[in-house]
Amino acid sequence: MLRNTSLFAALIGIGVSALPADNATAYFNGLQSSLINNGLSGLWNAIVVANHTDSGPGLINKLYSDDRFTIYAPLNSAWDNSGLSQPPANGDLVSLLSYHIVKATLNSSTDIAPIRHHTIAFTELRSPTVDLPGDQTQVIVLETAVNSTTGDNANNGDVLVRGDSWNATSLGDQFVYENLFIQPIDKPSPLLKTLAQSGLAISANLGATSALSTISSTGLNETLSQDCYGCTFFIPVNSAFAAASASTNYSSLLQDDQRNILLNHVLNGSTVYSPDMSSGNAYITSAGMPLVYLTNEGKSFISVGKFRASILRSDIPVSNGVVHLIDTLMVVPQNNHQKADDAASSASSEAHARTTTTNVVGIGGITAPATRTSSAATSTPTQSQSFAKKSNGINAIWKMAMVTFVLGELWI
Repeated sequence: MLRNTSLFAALIGIGVSALPADNATAYFNGLQSSLINNGLSGLWNAIVVANHTDSGPGLINKLYSDDRFTIYAPLNSAWDNSGLSQPPANGDLVSLLSYHIVKATLNSSTDIAPIRHHTIAFTELRSPTVDLPGDQTQVIVLETAVNSTTGDNANNGDVLVRGDSWNATSLGDQFVYENLFIQPIDKPSPLLKTLAQSGLAISANLGATSALSTISSTGLNETLSQDCYGCTFFIPVNSAFAAASASTNYSSLLQDDQRNILLNHVLNGSTVYSPDMSSGNAYITSAGMPLVYLTNEGKSFISVGKFRASILRSDIPVSNGVVHLIDTLMVVPQNNHQKADDAASSASSEAHARTTTTNVVGIGGITAPATRTSSAATSTPTQSQSFAKKSNGINAIWKMAMVTFVLGELWI
């Protein structure tokens, strides 16, 4: 067990009184009791183990603050079933914990989008796992659970965390400890899978293998997985490629034309989640052609040229952006390189001003508030600036040292 008594003694010696040890001890003792009493001792154990890593204290330090967080907390059985009952003290554990923490208050009964809509919550997970613009972090996708009998909203506070081909489900009531809203969920392992994705990684059982094969055969792997920085991918499912080959001369097109077709399904530098989209929104694709988002009778579409595609599944997080699955390959080989370059340059400039100070998009299914800069730059302060304003003058270094000392004494 690590003990930081010498550092603690040094703090006392120089008269740091803003955060007495009793306050930190009381906070984390209370958190330990609250988690254990609610069947979450596995999470507490993971927190303590993470505190003995290089980056863990920085994450844990944020909890002991004036900010509010929502934690999607795997139950003990979830840690056991994932082989993580005794997690390793490394950066991967810190990333896993970061992916369960949102810097916002999300009430499971009132703030989660209804079925067929999504609430996008920005977690505390940053690089090197994530390659998104500006200060944006990786997201979790939340949706109200479905009543298995009626098929309607469950309306009992049950929540789904959506992945590419998996759901994590809330189990038990959400509870509050100090500044933390804590929602127990049934598994962390799918979140591990998402963390392991590199670039445009899409599960084969989503039926998107034809798209991945074509991306590879046309030499776009590196372009879309490494050079596309915070992008939106509209990926046609396998049946869309089969239909295009049967009804058009797609398969006989030159490779350059096929590349343009694929690039007309990508927005370069703009990570656009479903709550960001409003009917009539227009974008420029990576091939330089206009792409328009439309809605009709509760269904969502995109169009390029004369083609219109239905969005079958939205908001699949990947490390460098977001994937929306569509039902039609839009066979538009035309390009406008100047427009594509201008759009990419504009997106790159906007990325430097993007923030996640709002931290949630689509609360209760409502379109994102204007303060979040998903598609345009604003003068909203960055997340680090906002955090500094909330610190009440307390030096974060001393605060982190105190947290490290207190948690260094705790183990279960």
